[in-house]
Amino acid sequence: MKNKSGKIVAVAVLGLAGILCIALLTAGYLKKTSTAKKASQNKQTSQAEVSQASDNTIEYNGHKYEYNTDLENYLFIGVDKKEEVTLQDTPGTAGQADCVMILSANKQTKKVKVLQVSRDSMTDVDIYDTNGNYYTSVRAQIATQYAYGDGKQSSCLAMEKTVSELLYDLPIAGYVSLDIAGIHAINDAVGGVTITVPEDYTYIDSAFQKGAEITLTGDLAELYVRYRDINQEGSNNERMRRQTQYIPALISTIRKNTSGIASYYNLYKDVLAPYMVTDLGETQIDRLSSYELEEETEYVPGEVVPGEINEEFHVNEEQLRDLLINMFYKSVE
Repeated sequence: MKNKSGKIVAVAVLGLAGILCIALLTAGYLKKTSTAKKASQNKQTSQAEVSQASDNTIEYNGHKYEYNTDLENYLFIGVDKKEEVTLQDTPGTAGQADCVMILSANKQTKKVKVLQVSRDSMTDVDIYDTNGNYYTSVRAQIATQYAYGDGKQSSCLAMEKTVSELLYDLPIAGYVSLDIAGIHAINDAVGGVTITVPEDYTYIDSAFQKGAEITLTGDLAELYVRYRDINQEGSNNERMRRQTQYIPALISTIRKNTSGIASYYNLYKDVLAPYMVTDLGETQIDRLSSYELEEETEYVPGEVVPGEINEEFHVNEEQLRDLLINMFYKSVE
């Protein structure tokens, strides 16, 4: 695990998503390390078996692959500070991770690919006591992992560890967390973000009619990326689609407003400082401000099922392995 500064900084182009990535990575390994995850993995073996070689390559379905070291992966977390959780009678009060994304930056192509993880993905969540000491792990929605920290560095580090393990120890070079309240701030700082509503979302707000071109300002922007009907099955999947639509629109707006500006960091640090926590520095952020966000977003595969209390997203492990191989590895044969 890397050393983390926990420094609170503001990001411009990286606002909600993340054209923020740079750091050195070593080779990645397509494996899961926790006992509970290995047990789950063993239930779905057969042709999807993955074996690790001594030269950091992997054998998968009879083919050899190696991690693509041109890629640098960063975790973006959109946090709802108002949500609390209690797992095994241990309260977590730092909030929940409503939006979870891996931002994979390619140093050669200067492009960023987004892999979105459902907040309801069921996985092993580490529980810590009030002194920050590890207590136990339970199977729960990945969004709850953030709650068992300080709402800053330790929450981000816990999320980084858990997301990496869910994705078979995918290397993650750093993190950015943004309080949902920060959407209002950055959105209005750039004069609003214009989007075309893809579906009929009038049940969220009467302005969200299918095909309507709207400049989102103030509370409307937060409503567009945050709202979900907890009584409707699969509503989080729909919200994730709105989030991935909003992100490039926000980035495009920021770029138009900051053309020729030397430092995005200095321009927006006062706006986002109260809402953002990251271990990336000013130079890293500004150096990657020219990276392009790929239009196509990938999603961790699986299905939504009713849970005892809240909705659950069950990851399809075999499809996930296929996705990770295609997205992060190169064939060596």
